[in-house]
Amino acid sequence: MIIPIYNSLYFKKQFILKTNEIDLKKLNNLNFDKVDYKKFPLVNILSTLPKSDSLFETIIVATNDEFVKLYLEGKIKYTVLVDRIYKFISLPEFRKFKLIKPKKIKTIEELNSYVRLKINNMSV
Repeated sequence: MIIPIYNSLYFKKQFILKTNEIDLKKLNNLNFDKVDYKKFPLVNILSTLPKSDSLFETIIVATNDEFVKLYLEGKIKYTVLVDRIYKFISLPEFRKFKLIKPKKIKTIEELNSYVRLKINNMSV
């Protein structure tokens, strides 16, 4: 997820990103439905988030990115994707990050790199 990480890294800096104009006609005609948790079980991951900002969000984003990458590369099946993500973020070494607020960009970058490295070094 390039944009959320970008937003985290450059939170207080003002950058202008070039994007296409928003089509308000399309936007105003959107119909939102309730999420079907059986069809999209990964949405349940939101219930694992702490009430306040923490480094755990970095773990979730990096974990999701890496496992989706492994799926797209054909290294894991879609049917195990959600299970692997849940198991990985539930590791005891990561639970403690629910209590740690991000203070430095370097901490976020290091944690992001560590999570990705750990996933890629696992036998998937």
